[in-house]
Amino acid sequence: MEEQTSQNDEMKEIVDDFIVESSELIEKVVQDIVEIEKNPDDEIINGIFRAVHTIKGTSSFLGFNTLSNLSHKAEDVLGRIRKKEMEPDAEIADTLLEALDLMKLMIEDIREKGAEDRDVSNTLQKLEQLNKSDSRKKLGEILIEEGVISAKECEELLEKQKQEGDKKLGEIVVEEKLITEKQLTKVLAKQQAHKEEQTIRIDVKKLDELMNLVGELVLGKNRLILLDSLARKGSNNNGILDSLSDVTNYVEAVTNDLQLAVMRARLVPIGKLFSKVPRLVRDLSGEFKKQIELKMEGESTELDRSLIEALHDPLIHIIRNSVDHGVETPAERDKKGKPPKGVLSIKAYNEGNQIIVEIFDDGKGINVQAVKEKVKEKGLMSESELNGLSARETMGLVFIPGLSTAKKVSNVSGRGVGMDVVKTNIEKMNGQVYIDSEEGKWTRLTLKLPLTLAIMRALIIRVNDELFAVPLNTVTELVKLRDGLIKPVDKNEALVLRDMVIPIVDLSKIVASSESRIDEGYIVVCNIGEKIIGVKAHSVVGQEEVVMKPLGEFLGNINGVGGATIRGDGKVILILDLPAVIEHYGSLRRGLNPTRVYNQMSLN
Repeated sequence: MEEQTSQNDEMKEIVDDFIVESSELIEKVVQDIVEIEKNPDDEIINGIFRAVHTIKGTSSFLGFNTLSNLSHKAEDVLGRIRKKEMEPDAEIADTLLEALDLMKLMIEDIREKGAEDRDVSNTLQKLEQLNKSDSRKKLGEILIEEGVISAKECEELLEKQKQEGDKKLGEIVVEEKLITEKQLTKVLAKQQAHKEEQTIRIDVKKLDELMNLVGELVLGKNRLILLDSLARKGSNNNGILDSLSDVTNYVEAVTNDLQLAVMRARLVPIGKLFSKVPRLVRDLSGEFKKQIELKMEGESTELDRSLIEALHDPLIHIIRNSVDHGVETPAERDKKGKPPKGVLSIKAYNEGNQIIVEIFDDGKGINVQAVKEKVKEKGLMSESELNGLSARETMGLVFIPGLSTAKKVSNVSGRGVGMDVVKTNIEKMNGQVYIDSEEGKWTRLTLKLPLTLAIMRALIIRVNDELFAVPLNTVTELVKLRDGLIKPVDKNEALVLRDMVIPIVDLSKIVASSESRIDEGYIVVCNIGEKIIGVKAHSVVGQEEVVMKPLGEFLGNINGVGGATIRGDGKVILILDLPAVIEHYGSLRRGLNPTRVYNQMSLN
């Protein structure tokens, strides 16, 4: 009985590995098929063939016959493409993508029900039809295309092959010294080359546990550094203190290295997310009869896997909007003097401790006047307030929930519908989103994201007797409070800094029950998306590495607080959620145009 249980567990493990591996292979193959439709590269085609061959073999071994049969037929088509017997045109790509979609669904069936039960007869018929089509190229034609022999030499070699009987053309080409055996071996080795991945699969839960432990270690390191500092102030025994300092420095160095190593283990290339884009753009272009050239850069840029998952929906939504509501049809573009094929580019890159993702299209841009009219129509702002806004502030109005200037509704929404969700999701990740556009020419959305959510750099500030942590990636500068620096604007406080009017948030009015004021201290200037605000603080303690901890079910969600952390002295301090602080503080202020814009965007 125990032996049978062991066998069942072993089989389940094999099936689970098959599901994970096949899902990854299918995701990569879909991306590659879209690529070979434009650029039939031999190495990519060989990779697709190997992947489908692997799925076919393993599914057959495990008894998933429907999946095995479908992958077998797809493999036959890929084999013909690989042998240059057919070119991967749009029809072939459509059929292969249809087969892979079914294979993906069957993998999900196996994951959920342990079996695949799908009607694949229609797709099998299409694949068989492709395999029957007679577009076979002879080996001689392939050698001519590769530049190994000329057409005349090919005729002579084929004649010689007839005379010699069972010899292969490749052997004869070598005999005739048109190509060396070494060259032939290199070509064959290149075709069969498969880079062995130096990776292992680790359960995500194990990585999360490891990250939590490293977080605790970082807190311990911070406490040890503090104790070392306190001990030096109260003792004259330099020998012991030097030893303590050595140990502290060693633990700090090792902890920092371990932290970086674990963070790197959680990082995945953003290309894993970008891989879904070519297929999406291809399908949407066909649906809306548009021609779009997709450009992607920075696929190797890495960020935390949890951010990859959270970024999926916002990115897909932005791309759908760009294709549907951004890039014009070829006829519309022709009238504007643009090339018929539009450009959609996605670029990811590192900037300090942040990841920047830019989504650009050379479409119709955003009609600023139409946005203003819609805001006025909804009663969110008056005409005088709207006229006082800068172009960038007006662009920010696109993020107001439900604001859309699309003239017709489609199953892919217009730019504006759902953009508030994009903004909310990005800010939940401690990120920022900007939008820039020139009407009739282009639109660019810029997403700024931290490398990881678990551990971050923060600026520790003191308000009254309480300490707060402000995410350092939002802080642009510190300004010391002095007489005349803060001006009254429409009964509110504002900082005038280099021709900018910056609304001031006085945290003491939120965290203290009494009406207290901060007249001495600092203003922490923060940049959140399209907003710039100043946060008043009595003092600035300094920069620290903080481990973000959720508040838990007992405390629930506290407005303006994104989480908590523990300092070296064991004191728990709150981490500010600046977008929520602005929203909460908006109920205390009215009248200042920039603030009104921010509050309307947050509250409506």
